[in-house]
Amino acid sequence: MTHFSFAQVVRGALTGQKNWTAQWPEREPKAAYDVVIVGAGGHGLGAAYYLAKEHGLTNVAVIDKGWLGGGNTGRNTTIIRSNYLYDESARLYDHALDLWENLSQDLNYNVMFSKRGVLMLAHNVHDVQSFQRHVHSNRLNGVDNQWLSAAEAKAFCPPLDLNPKARYPVLGAALQRRAGTARH
Repeated sequence: MTHFSFAQVVRGALTGQKNWTAQWPEREPKAAYDVVIVGAGGHGLGAAYYLAKEHGLTNVAVIDKGWLGGGNTGRNTTIIRSNYLYDESARLYDHALDLWENLSQDLNYNVMFSKRGVLMLAHNVHDVQSFQRHVHSNRLNGVDNQWLSAAEAKAFCPPLDLNPKARYPVLGAALQRRAGTARH
């Protein structure tokens, strides 16, 4: 993959983007690979990247029935978070969140990771109990997550409507501040 400088990007913009080299050219499959990864979504691409970066394995095929970066990564909300309930999931996704923080620099490609936080709103007593359970579990695992009252949630996200007669009233929220969103 080509590493781009600011000057190259500006020059490309001024020439109508006509002189760029294809970054992922079409290739015929090789006769053999050291590793074959099934699934070219975020997890499959991440596995291939870290096999090369951390273990020097570059004879890797990533195959998918769909498109590169598709699947769950390409069709969902782009949320990058680690506030999952179970210990194993929380640790795994907290490590992944750490990796996202420097991914643009590692790839020399803007993945548009924006740490804006993830606010999960509780609309009923079950939500309150469930999200508070998540918060306590996360904190035991060293994952940042905090419980906010409805007023604290509004202070974090001013457009929230705290009208108690709303169809889905806001009773509180779980907030993971270092979570965010990324480009599809």
